[in-house]
Formats: sequence, C-alpha cells, structure tokens
Amino acid sequence: MERVEALPVKILIVDDDDVYRDILKDAITAEGTELKLASSGEEALELIDSEPFDILITDLNMPAMDGLTLLKQARQHLPHLLTIIITGYGSLESAVEAIRQGAYDYIQKPFRIDEVAVATRNAIDKVRILRERAALLAELEEAYHKLRELEAGRRDGKADAEAKGTGAGESTGYDPLLLMSRYFMPVELLEGSMSKMGHVLSELERLKDLRREKVIDDAEFERLKKLVLRQVAATEP
Repeated sequence: MERVEALPVKILIVDDDDVYRDILKDAITAEGTELKLASSGEEALELIDSEPFDILITDLNMPAMDGLTLLKQARQHLPHLLTIIITGYGSLESAVEAIRQGAYDYIQKPFRIDEVAVATRNAIDKVRILRERAALLAELEEAYHKLRELEAGRRDGKADAEAKGTGAGESTGYDPLLLMSRYFMPVELLEGSMSKMGHVLSELERLKDLRREKVIDDAEFERLKKLVLRQVAATEP
C-alpha cells in the first residue's frame, strides 16, 4: 500500500479571469501536488464529480455561480474539501460569510504571490496531517477487529476443549502482542480506555512530525513507534 505521505495533494483552481487563474497556478510550487483549472463554478463541479480533490481555490465573484455557491455544492460531494476563497477589495463581509460556511481561508485581491503560497502551503500541510491521522485510526480499527476475531477463536477453542473434556490447563489465549502489517500492536492498548488511545495517537503524530521534519529517518520512526506502543501497554494496572 502506498504511504499517505506519498499521495499527491489534488488542488482545483477556479477563476473566470484567465490572468488571475494563471497567477494562482504559478504561485503554487509545492512538491507533491496535482493542479486542475476551471473557468467557472459549473466546470469545477463537473471536475469534482469525476475525481476527488483535497483543496479548492476559488474566486468569490464569478458570473452564473459565485464562490459561495460553489463552496456549498462542492462540500456536498467532498465534505472534507479545504476551500480558499479569493475575494475582491472591500469584500471582507463576504469572506467572513465564506468562513462561516466552512471555507478554510481567504485571500483578498489584489494579492501577493507569497500570500497565495503561504495559504496554500498551510492547507496542504493540513491535508497531509488529516490523512496521517485517518491512516493511524484505520490501523487501530483494523487491530481492534483482529483482536475481536482472536478473542472469538479463543472462546470457540475453549468451548470445544470443554465439550471434549480435553485440553484442561492448556492455553488457548492470544499473543499479548498483535502482529500488524508493519509493527506489533499491544492488545492491552485496544482494550483500554479511549483516553489512552488518544494519547497514543498524539504520540504517533508527534513522531510523524519529527520524521516529516527529517529529525528522524523511517527506520528510527518505526523503532520509536514500537517503543511508544509497548510502553503504553506496560502502564496498564
């Protein structure tokens, strides 16, 4: 499976002005991104219907369909879409309304290239953080289901042994470490409280940040991740 960090962040730029559309495209220089352009809200929705996007950058004032309407309809298709609204001078109230409607950020025309770059970079970073968090939660959920399967098998094995009158004293329990795709997951962790699972997620996200900042490499990340999980399990009473 491809690591979430390697997946491109897909960005859709929408502006009826060709010049501004090209300026926005040129301002986004971050690596690991894929850009698509649309000249209207209607065209943007067609693209959103055909493929998923992570970030929407749209002008507020466009003919036929304005940026707010596009924002609302786009989020019906992609609830987690991060939207950056481009507003004209003196349109602060509209920008505030866009934020209330779920926009991630706004930029006011005339804008500087670095403003676009910073806002976009922040959105890209948030997309990647949310992806990593979702991947961690999915991994924990997978481990939980595996644990339940092992527990069910243990109960069935014990019942069969009792029915046959054999196997007394034999251990039919599961391994206290549940083997997962890349590391061992302590069973005690999954049977613990949600607050403990939240603590583990925080620690894993902190390690991800260190790897992203190249403070640690992939091998060190995996080693420390095992330690975090083992130490948390060891604190169970």
